[in-house]
Amino acid sequence: MKTAVITGTSRRLGAYLAEKLSAEGYQVFGLTRQLNPQQQYLAQIVVDYQSADSVMSAIHQVQQQNGSIDLLIHNASLFEKDELHTEDTVSFYQALFVVHMQLPALLNQHLAPQLAKAQGGGLIVHITDIYSENPNPAFSLYCSTKAGLENLMKSAAKAYAPQIRVNSIQPGPIMFLPEHSNSEKQQVMQQTLIAQEAGFEPIYQGVRFLIDNKFVTGLSLKIDGGRSLGK
Repeated sequence: MKTAVITGTSRRLGAYLAEKLSAEGYQVFGLTRQLNPQQQYLAQIVVDYQSADSVMSAIHQVQQQNGSIDLLIHNASLFEKDELHTEDTVSFYQALFVVHMQLPALLNQHLAPQLAKAQGGGLIVHITDIYSENPNPAFSLYCSTKAGLENLMKSAAKAYAPQIRVNSIQPGPIMFLPEHSNSEKQQVMQQTLIAQEAGFEPIYQGVRFLIDNKFVTGLSLKIDGGRSLGK
């Protein structure tokens, strides 16, 4: 049985990827901040991302239960506007750094031996953002740490080749948040060549592509309906 480790599995994209991979026959370990009682199909490990000790404890649990790991997906994310944190910029920026950069770096470093043992080689996927290349000034702190995650992918691709392939997926407007207004949704659609809310399936298809194509590493795969080009 193949093994996948995914961060941020309690809801939205992380939950979708965990369910799809479980249905494919993967044993999925979800590193999550809160348990989801409906996710009986995966092994959930509760982690405080802001605590290095908690992260290392979760890593040790994964290591103890797996001689090899086929797939590691960095999905956990923190997405909020700068204007909400004018009074706590330092702590907010630190939280972004921990989730988007420190957590993936620790997982890459400590799970690399298990990934290298996977049959055919292991795969790491960084879920970044199209904003990592073309930042939105309303989310400048978020964008800068997603750019760091993108750069970390490239460094890891160099460091772990050829045993482990490392790539990123840069999502666009796949699934709006409940707090998005109708006007915000319309504005995004007007800027997207394929003007539709695509859902999470295209991201899963991107993961499948990266799993199946063994000659791809260091790739930033945009799945954004052409929004990064705009109209």
